[in-house]
Parts: sequence; structure tokens; C-alpha cells
Amino acid sequence: MFPESNWQEELAKLRDEHALQREKELSRHNNATREVAALVDPKEMRSQYDYMHARSAATTRATEDNIIDVQALQLRPYQEELVKDAIIGHNTLIVAPTGSGKTPVAVYIAIKHLEDREQSGKRGRVIMLVPRVPLVKQQKDRFNQFMSTKYYVEGFHGAEAARNSSRRDTILASDVIVITPQIFVNMLRSVRECERLFIADFSLLIFDEAHHAVKDHAYAVIMRLIKKYDGPRPQIVGLTASPRVTADSREVMYNEVVQLLARLECTKISTVHRTILDLEKFVSKPDDEIKEVNKPGEQTVEYHFISLVATTVMNIHERLNSHYLESLAKGVSTSGHKLEGNWLKFPGVLSKTVTYYIFLTGLEEQLRNIGRNSAKFIPLLTVLYLKALVNVIEMAEVLPMTYAYSHLEAEIKDIERTSPVDFCVEFVKNLRGGIELMLEENRPAICKELLDEIKSQFVKNVDSRVIVFVEERGMAVKLADFIDKNTSDEIAAAYVLGTNKSYRKGTRGGYTQTNAEQQANIAGFREGKFKVMVATSVIEEGLDVKDCNLIIKYNCSGSTVQNMQRRGRARAQGSRSILLVLDSRKSDQEYRALQNEKLLRHVLEMIRENGEKNLEDRVKREQENQLQEMERLEKEEEEKRINLSNNLFDVMCSICNHVKFVSASLRFVGTNAVCVEPNVWNNISLDVSESIKYKRIIKSNCSLDTFGAVKCGFFVRDSNSRCLHILGKIYRFGGVYLPQFDVKQLQFQSVGNRDEPLKSFASWNEVTQHAFCIPEANDSDLADMLNSLAENKQEDKAKLDILGERIQRQIDSAVEHGFRGNDEFISGDEDENQKPDSTQREGRVKQFI
Repeated sequence: MFPESNWQEELAKLRDEHALQREKELSRHNNATREVAALVDPKEMRSQYDYMHARSAATTRATEDNIIDVQALQLRPYQEELVKDAIIGHNTLIVAPTGSGKTPVAVYIAIKHLEDREQSGKRGRVIMLVPRVPLVKQQKDRFNQFMSTKYYVEGFHGAEAARNSSRRDTILASDVIVITPQIFVNMLRSVRECERLFIADFSLLIFDEAHHAVKDHAYAVIMRLIKKYDGPRPQIVGLTASPRVTADSREVMYNEVVQLLARLECTKISTVHRTILDLEKFVSKPDDEIKEVNKPGEQTVEYHFISLVATTVMNIHERLNSHYLESLAKGVSTSGHKLEGNWLKFPGVLSKTVTYYIFLTGLEEQLRNIGRNSAKFIPLLTVLYLKALVNVIEMAEVLPMTYAYSHLEAEIKDIERTSPVDFCVEFVKNLRGGIELMLEENRPAICKELLDEIKSQFVKNVDSRVIVFVEERGMAVKLADFIDKNTSDEIAAAYVLGTNKSYRKGTRGGYTQTNAEQQANIAGFREGKFKVMVATSVIEEGLDVKDCNLIIKYNCSGSTVQNMQRRGRARAQGSRSILLVLDSRKSDQEYRALQNEKLLRHVLEMIRENGEKNLEDRVKREQENQLQEMERLEKEEEEKRINLSNNLFDVMCSICNHVKFVSASLRFVGTNAVCVEPNVWNNISLDVSESIKYKRIIKSNCSLDTFGAVKCGFFVRDSNSRCLHILGKIYRFGGVYLPQFDVKQLQFQSVGNRDEPLKSFASWNEVTQHAFCIPEANDSDLADMLNSLAENKQEDKAKLDILGERIQRQIDSAVEHGFRGNDEFISGDEDENQKPDSTQREGRVKQFI
């Protein structure tokens, strides 16, 4: 329900001024943000002096108390060995262990580069690319510490708002920019003059964690753009502790390193050899331990809990088979589409949760793709129930039952937002009755081992820092709370999740975290407010906490790269890295990763012994191969684009397959896909009460506001209920309301070809590559949509207008009182399921905004 009941009165007061305001906003939008011009590459760097208006005094002095003169940066002997090729202008990949000080190395290279450019009468501008949002502020502060007395340093990432001036102007005003790569890609490709950057604007690119330059990662995209550029190219420097390797043979691994060098256009690889003893004095390598812990035994309450959940899974699955899958497999439906494959088997769940989860994922994909068939609506939702129950089984093996139970409640509530399935609701109700009789403060053996390790660490050193890595968001939230409640008051725990919510396994139940919350928790960990941090992979790379002396991988192993990066978070002398596992397969994976790490060291030594000429020749041959492959793929893409230009698809809800609009109505606003068909509002449901978090993103001189949820709303006769699957969000762009859609919540089918299989895509980029073209939104599109919401859903429009007015007053008040820099403002009452950690528990796990 909308929080205020007097919205009609407020609407009457605001109607006249809103009409005038909309005209003004659309005019400003037309003039300021649609500067689609024949952009001419200047082929030379634009001067900082032409953009001085975009500099911020607050940014310049961001680390005033910590500032060190630019000349005071002194490298250690092994760091001097690492920079020797880069500071004389060579494209270089620098490989050094985590904790060896690659950031000071990058700062030193940037300083020398800018000084050399200045001495030779050339302009210089350095951009440092970092793969994760938490690294932007960290690296920006380090650059500012040594450079702000002489150079202007800025930083941007995709989860924050831009300044009042355009982001492009701020970048061009800077000497050094720290930025996440996708923003850089978008600006290099932008058709708007006020956002466009050119390769020529930069003289040095530094890739932090350069091993990400593979496939379609933004790092690799940037390098492809550089390779195609016919103007002056910047120097390239890559930094990594772990070149991405997957092979277990020396020669294949050697080739993988050469391929990475070729992708980065680097003919030099810099490692520590001559000063290795000096490196060993400063860099502490943690001891590796693997501890296998027994799963709950048959006499334990945990085992009975798991058995009860497993029985519920079997009962639901049997009902799914007998009432739904059998008829779908026979093609008994109005559309005639069949469920292909052997999906009527039951692979078992109690002892093979991973296998069963993979089975369910495959079944879900098959159900989504069998065509427009309303008979698949209930089976699809049932599969989601089953996946939630399997998640709980896995969680109950490593956490107390109370946590597993609360996780189940959150996931079930999330599923039932779409539409409850009656028989699943009944089975889950019976499960609750059985579980509540046995809920107690149990602790699986692995939990006890975890607490023992943490407590013993703080007995040894009260100033310790501990990072616990887990695979899933829900596990991170629950485990942080468990640690926090079961340790002393001095050992506070927090968690860090990625800032992008998806619908992968483990992300249901509202486990999200904003960038502001993420940064606050990381800062609290550094400062000692929190002594234990539970994290997903978001902080595997680059997090700099010098006192961290214990890494625990909690029933999760990883690749060679992940192992090296996770272990590298332990920086203190005498630090340890422990793998706690229930499954010997994870132990085997860990052993293989450790062996590959040793093999990588041998390969790097082989490269050094073979000499620079040998490496340069191999890299050049590989560059030629990659260039030929790139040209071949580009030719294929162009042919595909021409073939796709006239394609037309129905766009539908991925759960009930109700068609919402045709693909010709889709437009891009930045990277967001919106529908510009005015009647689309009649085919969707809006939920303004879902506007728990309001977000403003500044796009040039026009704001892109997002609040409210776009839901399906179609009445499904088979279930006698409405499908309330969330399809996206409501955006306001230049004063115009637009429905934005999440591609993962949609399916597609060629118009007029109802017999062909439905298509699903992981990204809008994949859609434009394989299905149809999506143009940029233009003035005409926005004009068409300007009054469409009011004409189709006046009540929802009124609620959104009033909500927007209230939020704007909050923002104005915050700015008036000195608020700066946050990208999110809280509006309305938070849904209790959106942040279960802060609204349902009594522990000390901290969340900040």
C-alpha cells in the first residue's frame, strides 16, 4: 500500500505545475543530452586546461592529512626491478605476489610517465582501470596520497552518481583517473558528444588485476578498441599476482601467459628475480591448511532436520511429476509443445544436493523454452520452491538450523511474490510444523571448527583481522550474524556482497547491499570496528588490509587465480589460509589449485630463462593470430547485424509467457533497455510500494531516476492467480516515466512463429548479437511516452509523482546540510524481507548508509 492516503489531494495541487515542469524537463533533455553529432576523433589529447571548471577542491584535497610530496615516493629494490621496463615506455605486464605493493608501483609509473611527457612538451593523462567497485576509492586515495600536490586525481564507478558537471569533463580535467572498466567502454562508444571519450585522450592505461583481460570482459573489449584505433595509442601496463591459467601442463600454461600478453599488447613481462631475497623480507606468504570436517551424523538433530526437508522435496517432486511433467512430456497442452528429454527421473537429493540442483536448473531451462504454454506456469514456480529447499539443505550442513530456517522463509516469501503454488504452500506449511518442533541452538561440527579457529586467532593476537570467504550472498549474511552472536563483544563481524543483484542461486531472499553499505563495512574492517569480514568473491582482489592474518574458505574452494587472490588478502606476518570443507571433492580441487600455482611459478621462470627476444617473437605471432581472429569475428558480427536488422520478436514474461510488447519498442537509455510503446502500461503491473531504495544516476545534465517495480500482472487461468513476476523497474528520464526491463526475466519468440522454441538471454548485449537490434532512445520516443503513464494508469502516475516530489525535498534538504557523494537515498518503509539482517535479527552485524 502507498504510505500516504492523501495522494489525490496532492495530485490536484501539483497537476498544473507538473504539466509545465514536464515541458521544461523535456526541453532541457532535448538540448542537453541528445547531442548526437558527427563526432570527429581529434587524434590528439584534449588539454586539462580546457576543462578546469570540472575540478573539485574537495576531491583534490581528499587525503589532505595523509599527503606526501610527489618526490617522496621511494620504491623498495624489488619494486624498482618491477618498474624498469614500464618507466621507459614499454608495454609491460607486471607479475608480483599479493602484498608486494603493486599500487605504489603503479603510482610510481604514473608519476614518471607524466613527468616525462611534461619534459618532452607533450600532454599526459593516466587512467587506472580496476575490476571491482571497492577498489576505486582505495586506489584513488593511494594515488592522491602521493600525487595531489602536483596532479589532479579523480575516481568513478558504475554504482555512484556523477558530479554536477559531466563525467566526461571531470575525466578530461584530470591527470589521473581511477575507474571501473565498463564506464570507460561506454564512454569510448558513446554517441553523445557530452559523454564521448577517445583513445587519444589518454597516454597511459594501467590495468589492475590484468588477468581479467579475457573473452568479453570489459578489459578485453578496451584492448580490442585500442587495437582497431588508427591514432596514437597509449602505453599499456598490466598488474597482476595471478595470470589467468587453467591448464595443468607446462607448455599449455606457457601459451596461456603468452596469449594474455598478446591481448594486452605487452611484449615485456616483469617479475622479481634479481631482488627475490628483498621481496621475501617484505612479503609474507600465509601457511596453507586444509581441514576436512564430518557432515552431520544420522543421530544428530541436524540430520533429522535435513531429512525432513529432503522428504518435503521428494513429495513436491513426485507431485510435480505426476500432475504436470508427465502431461507436458506427452505434449498434452493447448499449444502442443512438449517437454523434451528425460526429466521424469528423480536423481535423489539427500546425498547429492549438487547433482540435484544441477538437474533442477536444467529442468527450469527446459520448461522456460518449451514454447508459449500456460501449463508450464505452475511447474516453473514449483522448481523454484525445490531449489529453495535444496539451498536450505546445503545451508543446514554448515550453519545452525535457525539460520537455515530463516533463509528458507526469506526465499519462499520471495518466490510467492510472483504467485504461490497451492500444493507447495501446503507441503511447506507441514514442513514448518515439523521443523519448529526441533529448532534449537545446534552447531554443526564445521561451525564449531570455524568458531574455534576465529577465537584462537584472537587469543594469539587481539588486533587480528579475519576474512571468511563463502560462495553465496545468503550464506554471507547468515554466517556473519552467527559469528557476531557467538564471539566476544570485541570481535564484531560484518559482511560484504557485490552491489549488483541477480537471480542466481543464493541471491533470492533480498540479500543485497548498496555501494555505500559495502564501502562502510570495508572501512570499518580496516579501522578495526569489525574484526571479522564474511565475503563473497567481491573482495578477492585488491582489498588492502595490512593486519589481516587469517583467511578461512568456508566449505568453498576455487581456481588457481581465486586461491592466490584470496590468500593474498592475508598480509600480516605469520598469517594463515585455511580451507574448512565437508566434501573431499573440494579438498581435491584445492590441492589441484595449489599444484597449478607452483606450475605457474615454473612457467614464469621458463619465460625469463628463454630470454626477451624469444618472448617478443612468441607474443608477436600470437598478436597476429588474435588480430586475424578479431577481423573474422567482426566480419561475422557485421553480417549478423545486417541479418538481424529486420527481425521482430514478441517479448514476454519468462514465467507465464504473456506477451508484453514487440521488440521494435525497445530502446537503450545508456545501458538500460526500456519500452517506448505508450500502451505497454496496460500489459504490466506497477508496484510503487516496491520503491524501497530510490537511486539517482546523473547522465550528463539529465537525471535517470529509478523507483518502483514493474511486474507481469497477467491472470493465469491454470493457477487461478495473477503472475506477479518482477520484470524490471520504473525509470524517470528527463521527466518521462519509462518501464525498464531485466533481460533475465524475459523470453523472446519471433513474431508469427509460435511453434519455434522460446529464447532466453543473459544480457541485452547478447540479445543485440543474436536476436535483434536495439537503437538508442531519441526525442520522438520520449515525446511519445511523456503522457502515456497518466493516460493509462493515472493512479500509479499520481503516486510516483508525489513520491518523486518527496524524495526531491529529501535530497534538497540533504544537500543544504552538506550531504555529498552518496548515490542512494532511502524512501518509504523498507520491506522487512529486503534486508533480513538489519530488521529481523538482534546481533551486532553492522549495516551503514
